[in-house]
Amino acid sequence: MRLLEKNRGWIQHVLLITLFLLMLVTVSGCELPEFLRPAASRLIKEQTNSTAEPSTSRMMSPREKFAFHKWLVLEMQEQIFARPVKDPSSAAGWANVLGQRASIEGVYHGIILSSEYVNLEKGNAADIKALRFFGNEMAMLEFPSANENDARVVAAAAKYVKESMGLPIYTLKRELGERILREADKRRGDTEKLAAWFAGIAARWAKHDINFGMPQRNNKDEVFHFNWAKENTLGMVEWELLNKAHRILNHLGGIAVNPTGKSP
Repeated sequence: MRLLEKNRGWIQHVLLITLFLLMLVTVSGCELPEFLRPAASRLIKEQTNSTAEPSTSRMMSPREKFAFHKWLVLEMQEQIFARPVKDPSSAAGWANVLGQRASIEGVYHGIILSSEYVNLEKGNAADIKALRFFGNEMAMLEFPSANENDARVVAAAAKYVKESMGLPIYTLKRELGERILREADKRRGDTEKLAAWFAGIAARWAKHDINFGMPQRNNKDEVFHFNWAKENTLGMVEWELLNKAHRILNHLGGIAVNPTGKSP
């Protein structure tokens, strides 16, 4: 890991983000802002901000902000429930909540703790591939400074797998998401620490070669993810990890939705 290399891949970072923005505008038909563009004049220093506020060098119009929040909620609903969103208008209410500077965590909990999701947790037990990923990632979150071959991680992973036998895939998704949120909160207010933690996970998960919804998310370069996290709020970092976790478990559990990454 070379998180301290000076600005390596920064040109690639800008080019990829530009391509992503063009893709979103084309697919959604909305005039979305450059919410992931590096903003040297406006570095987000307060990593205590858990809202869904994109990093941008200019003010967003109410229309742009609503379009971004609605797109975000549609992705959340799609990946949390692991099925296409039948009624996109249902996301408008949550988009308005985010527009009032509600936290990503609050909206995420509103969706994943709903009665609709509770019913999904009554399904069949998850298969072994999903269980192994769940156990390994819970162990890695427990020992964040260790590698996957560390004896502590191996032992903890085996324990999580054994204890989770028989649980539905939707329960694994919820429990891993909750652990991610707790660990992210521990790094609240420390930009460097949060970014380094995020980058290690994002780069490692990219090796699964699962489409996370846009080209930038699939990048295996740890420095790329480190620089992105430094420019964004705690809330945006949280959703990026939650999104990846849900997509991987959806894939391993045989319930993947929108694997091509097309905007919902």
